[in-house]
Amino acid sequence: MMNKISYWQELYAKSQSLTLTLPQQASTDMVLNHDLGLPACVQTSEAKWQPSPAKGVKRLLLERKGGEKVTRATSIVSYEPGSYFEPHAHPKGEEFLVLSGTFSDEYGDYPTGTYVRNPPGTSHKPFSREGCMIFVKLQQFEMTDNERVVINLNEKRPDELKLHYNLKTLFNDYERVEIINVKENCSLPEAWTTLGVEILVLDGAISDGNQILNIGSWLRLPMNSPTKLTALKNSTFYFKFGHLRAEK
Repeated sequence: MMNKISYWQELYAKSQSLTLTLPQQASTDMVLNHDLGLPACVQTSEAKWQPSPAKGVKRLLLERKGGEKVTRATSIVSYEPGSYFEPHAHPKGEEFLVLSGTFSDEYGDYPTGTYVRNPPGTSHKPFSREGCMIFVKLQQFEMTDNERVVINLNEKRPDELKLHYNLKTLFNDYERVEIINVKENCSLPEAWTTLGVEILVLDGAISDGNQILNIGSWLRLPMNSPTKLTALKNSTFYFKFGHLRAEK
């Protein structure tokens, strides 16, 4: 999936160097970049890691609405070796992309470059034997979504070939999730932006017209955004659209 993973390895190492303590009174109504009608941007190299209720598990919040029993959350989550969460369910589903190391649960092991969707109502006990870091979205699926998806992007699979970029489709239904590999500088289709988009820069960079968003940047643009996106040569993105039509 990514030829250059040093950024994600370094981000993981940074998370492991921190000693964090949960506040005595956890927030029951945490909000961050929660309004889907507004643009949001986070550079993960500059954001602050926070503790989680599970020992050895830290998180870097990108968007969140709610406390530990969240209404919606998007995060980078870091597991130290041997750490785990107790068994729990995701009433509105979960999707994650493994950025570094190997993430596991009772259903299998998911190495770097694996994308997984767990439908609404499913449960698991996640852990990591040797440590890992994932990009994860919680509580954001349609309740009719019943498809479990497991895709290892390091395995050879057909791409949709375009002039300036290639697409690996991870999910295509009421929302669409892609991994985009850019071959040459190009503007991304405005139709995607019209639907509202979410991007995690896995390698390289993208421009929104005002700034260059380098590897590690997370960007969310609402529906009908006038922003024109230019992807730079040899970049790779997690790219999701069609999911920002209404509050989840």
